[in-house]
Amino acid sequence: TSTLTKDMNGGNDLFKANAIRVLCSIADTAMLTAIERYLKQAIVDKQPLVSSAALVAGAKLMKTNPEVVKRWVNEINTAAQDKSAQMVQYHALSLLYSIKKQDKLAVSKLVATLSKTQLKSPLAQCLLIRYTVTVMAESSQQ
Repeated sequence: TSTLTKDMNGGNDLFKANAIRVLCSIADTAMLTAIERYLKQAIVDKQPLVSSAALVAGAKLMKTNPEVVKRWVNEINTAAQDKSAQMVQYHALSLLYSIKKQDKLAVSKLVATLSKTQLKSPLAQCLLIRYTVTVMAESSQQ
């Protein structure tokens, strides 16, 4: 794991993205707290490859350590506003929804906020439409 941590902090973006993917697959709670700072930095990295890898790793970690991933909301919001990388927007929106899906008010605020912005990613737009339909269906049932 020390080699992977070193790769995650190195200069090669391909090594960094792959190290993030592998570390999050094998990380336990103790290791996750040690690398959390690096994962937060990777989410807002200027390279879309690294950002997407960190966001997908966060989506995987939501299944095992959701309380850790929920602390990354500010960084994930920053990534969702990134207009230069379409896949980063898509992964960020997906992760934001998985964090907030238990709170209906938070999901409706997320949909309202993002519907006012111009999403560059067609996949993110499809996700936003899907989430909007979900919010509308839940509000009509009440």
